[in-house]
Amino acid sequence: MALPSLQLIPRNMNSAIDELNTAKPGDVLIAITIMPYSRETIAACEFAQNRGVKLILITDSDVVSPKLDPEAVLVASTHSAHHFASFGGITAVLETLLALLVKRGGAEAAKRVKSYEELRAQHNAYWVAQKNS
Repeated sequence: MALPSLQLIPRNMNSAIDELNTAKPGDVLIAITIMPYSRETIAACEFAQNRGVKLILITDSDVVSPKLDPEAVLVASTHSAHHFASFGGITAVLETLLALLVKRGGAEAAKRVKSYEELRAQHNAYWVAQKNS
């Protein structure tokens, strides 16, 4: 909404490398990977860096792959009281990063978000629960 140049990959059923085919210097890839690290994600990061794309890595460790040379590594804990990883830390990092990007987008970004909200309201996009009397 706020940042039309931001693209999520992979889209549809493509692989991440398919989506990075036109990546070039000046582009930035924000990759998220936690243990066990996805081979496809690491390969996509390497592929992007080989094309001159800057890499920001959001992860649970500052040591993921010796082949990666990210511009920044944002480490978030995934420790949990149960077997599966907790995504609370990663989510907090993503929300903060998104807030910073939208703020940097200034009035134009805020205007785009508002236009989406207005469009959805006009077309009844959201379900509203009816309270029983």
